[in-house]
Amino acid sequence: MAPPPCTTSSGTGCSTRDMADSGRIAINAAIIGERPTGLGIYALEIIRALDALGERLLVYTSRPDLIAGRHTRVETISSRMRPERGAGGHLARLLWVQTGLRRSLRHDRPALLFNLMPEGVLWPALPQVTTVHDSLPLFYPAEYPRQQYYFRHYVPAVLKCSRLVIAISESTRRDVVNLHGVPAEKIRVVLPGYDVARFTPDGPRASGEPYALYVGNVMPHKNLLRLVEAFAAAAHGRPARLVIRGWGRHVHVRALEAKIAALGVASRVDWQRYAPAEGLPALYRGARMLLLPSLYEGFGLTALEAMACGTPVITSKTSSLPEVVGDAALLVDPEDPASIASAIGRVLADDGLAKDLSARGLARARLFSWEKAGRAVQEAIHEALTPS
Repeated sequence: MAPPPCTTSSGTGCSTRDMADSGRIAINAAIIGERPTGLGIYALEIIRALDALGERLLVYTSRPDLIAGRHTRVETISSRMRPERGAGGHLARLLWVQTGLRRSLRHDRPALLFNLMPEGVLWPALPQVTTVHDSLPLFYPAEYPRQQYYFRHYVPAVLKCSRLVIAISESTRRDVVNLHGVPAEKIRVVLPGYDVARFTPDGPRASGEPYALYVGNVMPHKNLLRLVEAFAAAAHGRPARLVIRGWGRHVHVRALEAKIAALGVASRVDWQRYAPAEGLPALYRGARMLLLPSLYEGFGLTALEAMACGTPVITSKTSSLPEVVGDAALLVDPEDPASIASAIGRVLADDGLAKDLSARGLARARLFSWEKAGRAVQEAIHEALTPS
């Protein structure tokens, strides 16, 4: 794409940097924080994939040290907007998008703005494409009271001002249509990838007594109270442990601790706040199974990572999870502890079933990659740039 003639608001010629930035794809990457997880990792991987595909990028981020590419220029923004800053950081990002980012876009003159979160410019002067990961706060308003206005009013306005919307699953696409009123024809589904170099069946693995593994937050939608109830029933009389890696708000942590104590399985539960990133693949490989009986997931990355490591997966038949695992996992009713317990018992008792799920999972995981996701995002960007 040839850049348009470049002049400043005063009518003078543009600088060399202005000319270089004109026509680039601007990326709002303010969501990348101090210790990128989930959304931050998604942002970094999509940026790398687009750069590898030759897209000329202009990335606005507070973590320039994490971004490098042959075709990418980085513009550093304030660290006050990082997700670790909580509600204050979120508010700072929203204000910056409408003020600081708007000014930068006017100066830098990119061809399009790509938002890696539903935090975009209202009434933009250029096309924008916006990513939606999930609508969790609308399903659990009591857990996210501060985000109700954001999801009920700001997000729909941003999506209305976006030429195209990217949803990270078909389930999320349905939510965007039903909850935000976005026309289905305006949405493109782009499934995320995973780190194919880290999550493989080859390498160190945790050893010892067979264990079922859960990795993720301790929040109501993760369904951990039913998970531990199901584990207690399935593991009765069997040598098995439950390994939990994750933490959450005080009230939810205390409820889970009380449930574990009431079930009398505290001695069989290995619960730590977090799994170090370098040790997570070994934890997956050593597990007899991964448990993810969530009530809601925008995508369910831990199921994909576990399958890539050859670990059998037990997950819910709701929201996006069947899209992730296909026929490579045991699907359960997340609201029925007996359904979850039955699946756990089957994988503990049946080596043939465990081997079959492992093989199916490895094959399923090969369908996902960041390169594939990057190409799909690139197609959406080019489509949004094409005059209708």
